[in-house]
Amino acid sequence: MTKKIFTLCQHHGEKKGAFEDSVVPPIHETVSFYFKSFQEARDYFSGAAADRYYYTRSLNPTTEILEKKLAALEGGEACKCFGSGMGAMGAAILGTARAGDHVVCVSTVYKNTYRVLTEVAPDFGIESTFISGNSIDEFEAALKPNTRMFFLESPTSSKYTLQNLEAVARLAKSRGIITIIDNTCATPYNQNPLYLGIDLVVHSVSKYLNGHADVLAGAVIGGKKLVDAIAEKEHYLLGNILPPFESWLVLRGLRSFPVRMEHFNRAGLEIARFLEGHPSVARVHYPLLPSHPQYELAKRQMRGAGSLLAIELKAGPSGVAKFIDGLRYFKIAASWGGYESLVWYHLIGKPDPDPGYLELHDLNPSLVRLFIGLEDLEDIKEDLDQALKKS
Repeated sequence: MTKKIFTLCQHHGEKKGAFEDSVVPPIHETVSFYFKSFQEARDYFSGAAADRYYYTRSLNPTTEILEKKLAALEGGEACKCFGSGMGAMGAAILGTARAGDHVVCVSTVYKNTYRVLTEVAPDFGIESTFISGNSIDEFEAALKPNTRMFFLESPTSSKYTLQNLEAVARLAKSRGIITIIDNTCATPYNQNPLYLGIDLVVHSVSKYLNGHADVLAGAVIGGKKLVDAIAEKEHYLLGNILPPFESWLVLRGLRSFPVRMEHFNRAGLEIARFLEGHPSVARVHYPLLPSHPQYELAKRQMRGAGSLLAIELKAGPSGVAKFIDGLRYFKIAASWGGYESLVWYHLIGKPDPDPGYLELHDLNPSLVRLFIGLEDLEDIKEDLDQALKKS
């Protein structure tokens, strides 16, 4: 775990004594910051005084505090915040790969990251190969002379499969390949990929980091040179920024981030064990269950697994709707990481999924995703039990 994470979330980057001694940093809801003299403006644009504020599209005091906290949480030199998780994912991919480059990506990544690589990146001359990522041999076999990037997501948000981050990072560095990981599911509380050799970490900040289900935000974190290169075009120039009010809301959420993650780690494991013993459940997918095929890797690589998990129903696909509609505390919603329990079905928009699609993304028609929120765990167990009996 990042050293002194509780203190870091409360104090890091906050400029104590500034902002008229306000305990809570204010929202700098402004577009421009004025210069006190012609010479001061000239110094800024010449680079002699580049560390001051000029325009919120490039830097804002409220967002700067958030970026410093997030960089410190992941152990990175720099961070840039974006207007959504997909804004950050797209910027990391398109800001790192160029025309003629090749990307190797795990096939179970978030569906919209997959779409960026298959629907947007080809328009820029970027090709991709998709692999399960379960072994380092797969990465080696997928290499091409023009391979520029490995894009990872560990754990994934479907069956919570992992990649061996240290092994992938070693292979990448030996070939001059950049490694990027979506660390949203693990969070910096449970996993720090930069310490394992990964180059860039990407987050949907909307999830665990914000924790209140009320902000769209994303972040790219890593070495200053790489982050600055992405920020120059994909952030500043295209205006893919996180506004100051949303930054302030995430700062508020970060105050309770470690406390919430302690609960989520405990709750996720307790509910996963409960469901594994339920007669209506065929299988539970959760990295820190001994039944998970990568349990030993999860123990080495992660400090906890949060409260996102998936179950396969013994009733099969025909029982999915009955189970979901039978839940009382779980809202049917696609996101997760907030305060309320949620349920989602990955194939809700595909009533007759193509077998090739299921195989590529390692999905099962009886698979249901659950996010365990901040409700009492006995209430959650009772709710799950009564809904499963209806499936």
